[in-house]
Amino acid sequence: MTDQTTPLGAKNVEAIYPLAPLQEGILFHCLMAPDAGTYMPQVAYHLRGAIEPERLRAAWARVQARHTTLRTAIRWEERDEPFQVVYRDLPLAWDAADWSGLDPQAQADALARLFAGNRARPFDLRRPPLLRLSWRRLGPERGVLALCHHHIVLDGWSTARLLQEVMACYQAGDAAPDLPAARPYADYVRWLRRQDRTGSLAFWRDRLAGNPGPSLVFGAARGPSDFVRREWPFPPGLAAAATAFAGAQGVTLNTLLQGALGLWTAEALGREDVFFGSATGGRPATLPGANAMVGLFINALPVRVRVDSAQPAGDWLRALQQGQAATIEHEYVALRDIQGAQGALFDCLLVVENYPVTVGSGEGGVALDRVEFDEWTHFPLTLLVAPNQGDMRLILRHDRAVLPEARLDAFLERYATILGDLVADPDRPVGALIGPVAPAAAAPAPARLEGGAARLARSETERRLSALWAELLRIDPPGAGDNFFALGGHSLLVARMATRLRRDLGLDLSVRALFERPVLAELADYLDALQAAAGPVEGEVEMEF
Repeated sequence: MTDQTTPLGAKNVEAIYPLAPLQEGILFHCLMAPDAGTYMPQVAYHLRGAIEPERLRAAWARVQARHTTLRTAIRWEERDEPFQVVYRDLPLAWDAADWSGLDPQAQADALARLFAGNRARPFDLRRPPLLRLSWRRLGPERGVLALCHHHIVLDGWSTARLLQEVMACYQAGDAAPDLPAARPYADYVRWLRRQDRTGSLAFWRDRLAGNPGPSLVFGAARGPSDFVRREWPFPPGLAAAATAFAGAQGVTLNTLLQGALGLWTAEALGREDVFFGSATGGRPATLPGANAMVGLFINALPVRVRVDSAQPAGDWLRALQQGQAATIEHEYVALRDIQGAQGALFDCLLVVENYPVTVGSGEGGVALDRVEFDEWTHFPLTLLVAPNQGDMRLILRHDRAVLPEARLDAFLERYATILGDLVADPDRPVGALIGPVAPAAAAPAPARLEGGAARLARSETERRLSALWAELLRIDPPGAGDNFFALGGHSLLVARMATRLRRDLGLDLSVRALFERPVLAELADYLDALQAAAGPVEGEVEMEF
């Protein structure tokens, strides 16, 4: 922590409490690639009316003061478990400029540069506020408000809620806005601690039992990631047909889009049992007022799709929806805990936005014209569907290192075809919609080195690593063939291990390098090779774990 006189000093601390499970997952991916610019959603609200920038800034400052999550820092090095610190008072991160002299295309290009500039400046999670606001005047009664925030403190539903509160404060001016008291995010974290986590983990183990292994369609990148954004509007006829089909068959649009993605994945892998990821709202019905809370509730969970080739499409979709409904009371569990020693189960994430983005009905002459989204996750392909923006469209964020434009074009063409065929005839067998798929055997247990875990650590590095793992995992010293994740390790413990090894070995170790070597002997060999390449150091270095 900093000294007591700074905004981040101890006297300014309001509360300290643990992270929610998805916050832990996002923290790990940020530590894996701290400069990648992922998990920094950006929203551009195009507003119309005689907007007063200073009044808008004051409204945001009032809303920041209302919500603890907007004044939160994330810490992970001082304690065994990561935690978040809420500060009482923080300055608002705000900037403004006038783009009214630019033509519309130049304004669009400038907004794209603003988004890129934000991504090039990743947030330091230890230094709040973890959001930035940029106001740009576009004309006499037009402007764009760009919100960039770290996903670890806010989800999409929360940003929509914030905009509504900001406009309420804007309309109220110096008067008190008619808003209910804000419930702190800590209440959700306390709710999480009351859940039957053991029972929920058992549910997910049963749901994943006998699976054929991960559904990694795109493969690993051979070089640095190269994420880009692309929009693809649904053909009007397809969008209308999909909406009508969902209503007639008693399924949600989300289920229909999931079904099409599941069939595409099955065809791509030639397998009848596959996974992909889906974002869930995560706001529990048993937590009063959850829909009005501001924070991170969304989760990314595996959707397991099994293709029964003879089953009619409508029946198959309803069964898929029923199966997904069973996960609702268990959707708070962290993905890393669900996946366990299996590692990543999928490399494609589907997000269907279903929250309203409004500023009221144009009170005070202010109205919302349109909204632009920009966000990157660590997945090679993220599909964001925005059905409530007047026209249904896919917003795709893809890594060109593994999914170049030509391959993305092929995906879009095939996905649209499968979706179109799916909604054309609810009685058509799903097996007739895609190419051949075959049953797959259950995934084998995680591999061990020859000799297995029974072989005791024999090198000095293996012995020291064994002692470190025993300390981190609170277990007896493991063997050379043991797998860190199979012993109960998780991503954030890998981050803690990296911190310890950097300190004690004086090596430039990435979290990713350790994460990719979960077997003790393999990691020890890697560390020995790094030390040999670094060369001798003057004097004797004592290595203590």
